[in-house]
Formats: sequence, structure tokens, C-alpha cells
Amino acid sequence: MKVILTSDVAELGKSGEMKTVADGYARNFLIPKKLAVPAAGGAYRAWQHDIASREEKRRREREEAEIYAQRISSTTLTMGVKVGEGGKLYGSITAKDIADALGRRGIVVDRHKVDLPEPLKALGTYKVAVKVYAGMTPEVTVVVEPKG
Repeated sequence: MKVILTSDVAELGKSGEMKTVADGYARNFLIPKKLAVPAAGGAYRAWQHDIASREEKRRREREEAEIYAQRISSTTLTMGVKVGEGGKLYGSITAKDIADALGRRGIVVDRHKVDLPEPLKALGTYKVAVKVYAGMTPEVTVVVEPKG
């Protein structure tokens, strides 16, 4: 049975895609949970009409992401922190701190998109990747230096 997905379905596809699935899977799971609609009649014609608008939307999102990527890669964040004996920091620099600092520069980024495996706990210069779009992860330069 051919269905048009109305929501992203793990292991099957993204919203708006047309897929061929087993009849029982469509009738007993996808359609009752409103994850898909049968690809027949009006739904199929509407799906064909929506293809062009979806492609336009994806193209715009990619262009915006490229602009963000360029701004992020040319940005250097200087984080002033309190330092104790031997250059150890009081506290640490987390992904949330980096996302907030980018936000103050007009680059709004979700903290979950900042690829920081563990917080920065020492002075120095670091390159931190930021996931902007599929396959696009520019790096922001973070300089951790003593405050004052």
C-alpha cells in the first residue's frame, strides 16, 4: 500500500515522503496513529503539488544555514573566567555558555547543537563545532582567558 507520511517515522522516512509499506502496517499502525494517509485521490494530488513548495523551503533553510555557518566560523568568543592555582578554572565553560555568548552576538543557536563532549576546564584557545544544518558544522573559536 502506498502512503504519504504526515510525520517523521523512525526507520521509514520523513514527513511528506511517499512510501510503499505492507497493508497491515499501514492499516493497523500508521493510519490510526495519524502518521500517514493513503496515497489515493486528493491526498496524492496534494502531495504532488506540495513537492515544489517543500523543495523551495529546504533551499531557503540551506541558504540561511550557510549564512549562519559563515558567521559562526568567523566568530571568536573570548570568555573571561576566574582562575585559581596553576591555571585551573573556578567552574567550567559549557555548551550553554557558548550558545549564550553566540546569542549575544546575534547568532541564535540551541545549546544541544554545540558539539562539546565535555566542558572546558583550562585556559587556552579551543575550536568548538556547531551543528547548523545536515552536513554543515562550522567551528567557532573560543578563547578562555583569566578575568581582569
